[in-house]
Amino acid sequence: MTIDTPPAGSRGRTLLGELFPGARLIVAANRSPFRLTFGVRGEERWERPAGGVTAALDPLLRQTGGLWVAAEPGEPQELKVPPEDPTYNVSVLGVPEEVYRGYYVGYANSGLWPLCHNLVERAHFRSSDWVAYRQVNRQFAARIASEARPNDLIWVHDYQLALVPGYLRQFGVSGPIAFFWHIPWPPTVVLRLVPERKMLLQGLLEADWIGFQTEESVDAFAAAARRELGVRSQRTAHGVTLLYQGHRTHVASVPISIDVEKVEELARTEYAEHLLVDLRRRWKLGEDSVLLLGVDRLDYTKGIPERLEGFSRLLSRYPSLRGKAHFLQIAVPTRTEISDYRRLALSVRRKAASINRRFGEPGWQPVRLIEHNLRLERLVVLYRLADVAVVSSLYDGLNLVAKEYVAARVDGDGSLCLSETAGAYHELRSAFPLSPLSSERIAESMARAIFASPEERRERMQSLRDAVQRNTVDTWLSRVLTGVRGSVDDQLSGVKETPV
Repeated sequence: MTIDTPPAGSRGRTLLGELFPGARLIVAANRSPFRLTFGVRGEERWERPAGGVTAALDPLLRQTGGLWVAAEPGEPQELKVPPEDPTYNVSVLGVPEEVYRGYYVGYANSGLWPLCHNLVERAHFRSSDWVAYRQVNRQFAARIASEARPNDLIWVHDYQLALVPGYLRQFGVSGPIAFFWHIPWPPTVVLRLVPERKMLLQGLLEADWIGFQTEESVDAFAAAARRELGVRSQRTAHGVTLLYQGHRTHVASVPISIDVEKVEELARTEYAEHLLVDLRRRWKLGEDSVLLLGVDRLDYTKGIPERLEGFSRLLSRYPSLRGKAHFLQIAVPTRTEISDYRRLALSVRRKAASINRRFGEPGWQPVRLIEHNLRLERLVVLYRLADVAVVSSLYDGLNLVAKEYVAARVDGDGSLCLSETAGAYHELRSAFPLSPLSSERIAESMARAIFASPEERRERMQSLRDAVQRNTVDTWLSRVLTGVRGSVDDQLSGVKETPV
């Protein structure tokens, strides 16, 4: 089924040409938007990994052309994508397996990831991992520097690549560099648990513009730069400008978003309507049934065990829901090479089985667990089917699932329970708030959402939809590009100083 929708990033394409005439966009991100493998007979197999960065920037690069640099263990690849109509290049850096493991599994995801989510007891920093992290970041920068022209816009993404801006400057790149940090930035007292924190800060501060999801992260980063490096800071109309060794770096809160029009169009297709009817029949969802939905990567920051315990308490407290309430948890495996993630997957399976043993009846099992990724076309149907979406992250940079659920509710109904510690809560204040470490509070939030009047549900959902439609992926791209242009201009003209 073909859906005729305006391409995401169309406004971003226009602005890129207006603000950076003649520039190409060069993106650096750990994950590639396309992956080429070969079958047993040598046939090509193209994969398109899901993710917020890919969803936002692949459409833009399709229209503007440019380069995306990523990394994988193994041999390098130079690809022209998308395979059906190539418009831009992907350079996949080949990294030795042991080095990639130290960089990605070790320093990035066993060190920075848990620490930035304030789960300090899970964080481990090893000197050998730091060596690997530096090596891969330098490899990224060398590949970009070999390709970049003076006016190209280089946009680096996330905690895996914090040193890339610094290495780019060492390699003589003088053009504009933007960086987007997608996860929370920790308070300085937590950041001090990172032995190499000053080098991370120094690397990031070589960028002209740094974006975060929330104002809290902006303030935390600025505070860390002042306290750890003695950086001077200035408050501006759109964030904070940091002055370090003669270079200005503007830091701003620009929360990422989704392609709202695409989600809404998918939710209205004939395919969606037919699948809705089919799932209601197959899952025996009657008029008095209640479907609660969770959609997450199997990550310990998402609070899935606590969420399921909250659902268990809901069934204990409201016996009338037994036989009627269903919890569908989509739990997509991730980072399975890390033992903490394998233990989490086992814990979630055991928790789901325990609830089903305790409360299940013939013809009704309260928890259904799906442990694989679903295409957006199917996800939007589940969003429409679910009476309540539950996002109970312990700590999240943003959370795009919450926005996807709201965008998919083209019927104006449905309820969102949202963790107050998810970055998306700053925009989606009309959700039913929940406290993710308290199973009792999670159960209370679920109950409020389930038993809310139709009028309350629709009023809240309309407010949520207004918020999501105000900040789309195009809005995000426009704010980033405008911010980078202003920051680059400030390097030459200076800004009015208001010390913070």
